[in-house]
Amino acid sequence: MPEYTDELIEQLIGCPKSIIEPPRKEMKSEKGHLRNNMELRSDEGEKFIVFMRMNSDFPENFSIGLEYFPNDERGSICLLRFNGPHGEFDGISSPPSSHSLFHEHKAKPENIEAGLRAEKGGFITEGFASYEQALPVFMKRIGLRENEKHFPGQESLNFPVEK
Repeated sequence: MPEYTDELIEQLIGCPKSIIEPPRKEMKSEKGHLRNNMELRSDEGEKFIVFMRMNSDFPENFSIGLEYFPNDERGSICLLRFNGPHGEFDGISSPPSSHSLFHEHKAKPENIEAGLRAEKGGFITEGFASYEQALPVFMKRIGLRENEKHFPGQESLNFPVEK
C-alpha cells in the first residue's frame, strides 16, 4: 500500500481523466434517490468512479464523489465528495435546519492510515449552491476530459484541463 500523502491525494484528484464508461443519459430512480455513475481512467492507468446522487424529494440534498480504485489494493478510497445540505457532518456543527450548508469532503492521509473513511470530516463551501452548480465545478476539479460529449448543453462544463 502506498503512503497516501496530501500531495498524492491532490495529484490523484486533479490528474487528467478520460471517461471509459459514460454516465447514463438520465439518472436512475432508486429508493428515493436519483443515481448515476461513470468510470474514468487516468493517463497512468488509474481507475476512478464518479458517483452522482440526488434526493428525489429534496434536490438540494445531493452528493457527487470521486472513488479511487488502487491497482495494488482491494476496495476503493473516496478522494473527494461535494454535498448539498443534509444536516450535521463531522467537523462542523450545523445550525438546527438540516438543509442549510453546502460542503465538501476530501480524503486525509490520517484517516486512511487509521482505517477510517478517507473523506471523514468536511468543510463548508461557497463554491456551489445547487447540484447544477456543483457538477461542473466538480468535473473541473477532477480533471475530466471529453465533457461536452457526455454532458451536452452544459456550456459551463466547457473548460480546459489544467496541467
